[in-house]
Amino acid sequence: MTFSLFRVLWTLLHVFLTAVHFIESVWNSLRRKLDLVSKNYVDDELGFISRHVKLFNKIPSHLVVIVGNETISYRDLANVAVWSIAAGISFVSFYDHHGILKKNEAELLKALSEKTKAQFENIVWGKRTKTHGLINKNGTKNGNGVVSSHKLHLNIFSLSDGKGALVKLTKSLCQSVIAGQMTVTDINQDLIDEKLRAEMDIPDPELALYCGDVCSTYGFLPWQIHVTEFLQLQSHHNIQIKDFLLLLKKYGKCVQRHGK
Repeated sequence: MTFSLFRVLWTLLHVFLTAVHFIESVWNSLRRKLDLVSKNYVDDELGFISRHVKLFNKIPSHLVVIVGNETISYRDLANVAVWSIAAGISFVSFYDHHGILKKNEAELLKALSEKTKAQFENIVWGKRTKTHGLINKNGTKNGNGVVSSHKLHLNIFSLSDGKGALVKLTKSLCQSVIAGQMTVTDINQDLIDEKLRAEMDIPDPELALYCGDVCSTYGFLPWQIHVTEFLQLQSHHNIQIKDFLLLLKKYGKCVQRHGK
């Protein structure tokens, strides 16, 4: 009786383990297929963007997305970053004056890695991000029109970056005057502008997308925006490729006279 019970239990255990192994095999196979579908979809959408931007008059080298008062959608910001690589944009800055995005930078990092591993390797993180210097591998990808060798410099800014940079510069200039390294008359607008730009190490943005109905910079680096074109993005939540391309097309038609 005991032997029969043991045999039944052993048989049930064997059946159970066989079923688990079968389910695991099916799941792994399905996951590989889903990964392939996802990879092909991303490649297709990037190729689509790469082909269409060639029809535009110009493309910004530095794009800023001003989140405004919206809650952060890391997935949608990751989409904008990856699409920018395909569009040939060299710099993308995300600005959240509340500082929530900067505190949760790891969430954006995760969203980018989930979006596409191949293009993730083409992202160079700015020196004001926690990830700066940790990820610097730059891969290539060819075969379907995707701008693969292009590097995207990604920055995350908050209100503290603008104010913090001004405070830091003010202290530095005061110390230089006290030490006799310069005089008060040496301090002028050009010097301040030069020092601030060196601190940020980014070019002036040609295009800024502000989210919501209020056209406001929300304090974004005021010394960097004298040539910036501001366009409205109703919301960065659920932004589609057509929305992204439409804004780039609209920017391409803008005539920037630089104060003339």
